Amino acid sequence: MAKFKPARKKSKSAPAPPGGLPCVILLISAVVLFLLFLYLFLRWNANG
Repeated sequence: MAKFKPARKKSKSAPAPPGGLPCVILLISAVVLFLLFLYLFLRWNANG
């Protein structure tokens, strides 16, 4: 009788880089730049 080996998953050569991290960094930097711009704009117009 033939012997059967259990099937194994194929291992990936290199794991794929996470795609969400650059998006999160971009969103956080956009929010920080917007808040900095808003702060400077309000400070510039505060003395009316």
